[in-house]
Amino acid sequence: MLPPLVSKEFAQSEQPLNQQKSVFQHVGRQVWLLSDSAETQKETYKALDAALREQCAEQSVNYQVVMLQDLIMSVERGHLRLYVKGWPINIYPQVVYFRGHTPDFKMDGEVTILRHLEKMGCRVVNRLQPMLRCINKFWTLQELAGHGIPVPDSLSYGGYLGMQELIELGESRLSYPLVVKNTRGCRGNAVFLAGNKGQMLEIQHVLKMDTPYLFQQYIKESHGRDVRVMVIGGQVVASAKRISQGGRLQSNFSQGSLPELYPLDESGRNLASRVSEILGMDICAIDLLIRDDGSFCVCEVNSNPGFIPLGKTCNLDIHSLIARHVISFLQNPGNCNNN
Repeated sequence: MLPPLVSKEFAQSEQPLNQQKSVFQHVGRQVWLLSDSAETQKETYKALDAALREQCAEQSVNYQVVMLQDLIMSVERGHLRLYVKGWPINIYPQVVYFRGHTPDFKMDGEVTILRHLEKMGCRVVNRLQPMLRCINKFWTLQELAGHGIPVPDSLSYGGYLGMQELIELGESRLSYPLVVKNTRGCRGNAVFLAGNKGQMLEIQHVLKMDTPYLFQQYIKESHGRDVRVMVIGGQVVASAKRISQGGRLQSNFSQGSLPELYPLDESGRNLASRVSEILGMDICAIDLLIRDDGSFCVCEVNSNPGFIPLGKTCNLDIHSLIARHVISFLQNPGNCNNN
């Protein structure tokens, strides 16, 4: 049986590739939800799939769920081509919403596929370059530097093996206690609080792993609490305080933290919107640390966030808001500059 994205006439065509002019033309209006099989088991994915399916049906939009592992890319006679399970596609989407575990992005895997789709003219949400700015926590800080965005002082490395010098520099520039976290960590994993040099030496073995770590200024007043902010289309749609249990440093929902409704004031909303703008995000979650004076400090940004606990806390169908925003790119592709 042919996949629904492939017409029987095209599949049986004997015309040379350079004469098959229908290849990769936008036919009607089509949206893809692109992901992998592991992602489809998550509640966040299921909620998004249901919302996109319902809203696309209401607007007569062709909606398809496509798995990364089913795609084959090619360059044939100077033209980009795409296959699903070996079948050539001649009806391809204007909009592709990607859901995946971005910290595990592979340059020769997901990045190459998303790059291929963008080169074909598809509007990927979020676009590839903005997503790359958020897969590494230090890359995010690099992007925000110079824009007047408050962030914790941080130090990282790239393949540096002089661990003693690295630790000493961290001590002198940041002082104890120090937050030590994996630059590609997620859900509060691989995060440590080193209160002194002895504790730092106890964890120094993890610094030699393939993925670099970063040393970060400890914001004492925000220990075990932060504000998760959901931004869609540059607008703050939801925010909640996350409060850890048992004295934990991490306040991630996945670590058992309790949510509390926390409406942002104007300065907080403006900060979150500005961060989203600088990074070029369509949809993102921003984690803000809270200082004693009530001001905020940007901890990190997630381009593929979970949102079920946040939505329940704010009594908001965030999945429906995301689906509406994704479909809106059919009418207004926006800036097709993929920077």
